[in-house]
Amino acid sequence: MSKAKQKTKPIPVKKPVDPEVAKRRRRIMIHALCVIIFLGAIATAFHFTRDYVDKRVAFSTEPPTIVLTNRPVWMTDLLAEQIIRSVKPAGTYSAFDEQLLADRVKILKANPWIKEVKQVRRVYGQAPGDTIEIDCDYRAPIALIHWGEYFWLIDGDGVRLPEQFTANHVKDIVVGQDKKINIRVIEGISKPPVEAGHKWPGEDLAAAIDMVKQLYGQPWAEEIVKVDVSNFAGRNDMKDPQITLVTKYDTVIRWGEPLNMKYFLEIPPAVKLSRLQDIYKQYGRIDAKQPWIDIRFDWITKPVVPGPAHADGSR
Repeated sequence: MSKAKQKTKPIPVKKPVDPEVAKRRRRIMIHALCVIIFLGAIATAFHFTRDYVDKRVAFSTEPPTIVLTNRPVWMTDLLAEQIIRSVKPAGTYSAFDEQLLADRVKILKANPWIKEVKQVRRVYGQAPGDTIEIDCDYRAPIALIHWGEYFWLIDGDGVRLPEQFTANHVKDIVVGQDKKINIRVIEGISKPPVEAGHKWPGEDLAAAIDMVKQLYGQPWAEEIVKVDVSNFAGRNDMKDPQITLVTKYDTVIRWGEPLNMKYFLEIPPAVKLSRLQDIYKQYGRIDAKQPWIDIRFDWITKPVVPGPAHADGSR
């Protein structure tokens, strides 16, 4: 038998490189190397430039100026300065320091006067980042709650504010420089004060706040300085009014039920308000020039004034 033919592997033959292709490859490699060197130079320059700006240009030796961008008209200079002082950083800082802004937000959120932090940003004043603008919603005080020896500020949501006063300061707070009522006093609540920044509980307080809001801005209500809820829900006497209004003449208006009653046993609040307006127009005073008036029902009750005595002593 004949031997099987063995298969032989072909020997690869290296083709000569086209001179144009080789030239193009070299050109691409040179360009790529130049790009790498260029990008490296830019990165190095950026690093040193950033370091220079951060340490020499944007690094301040003075604390930034704090600006309250939407300061409300009711806010006093003293309160504005307190808020500014609380967030103003001490010592040096960098305009690129993001933690600086985050810390200001945290401080503001913990402040009982701040209802919501909208924005805290760094702006250019005389130098990069030398001014911090603060945009917040603030808690506007609407009443003073009398408890014990002190009077405590609260806002329209019933949140207790940090300020508290003694009786000799109340008059200056209640009446503004324009001689109009700024804030009314709430008397007779049943629950003690809470920490500043927390909501003061109690249905009696909620009813008093509703009453204060209802009186706000009414020209005829300028003579009403206090809302008394000491008999709220008839806890002292079911026959007496739940809410009474005290005037600057130390006279009393017997208002009656809270504004948010579901079923009214007395005349509706809108009728009572209209009645007070009519009384003010007729008498020039909200109390009809009486020690007290009762407006809870269809008729207005006033104190009985004795007539002149007859010869026999009768009236």
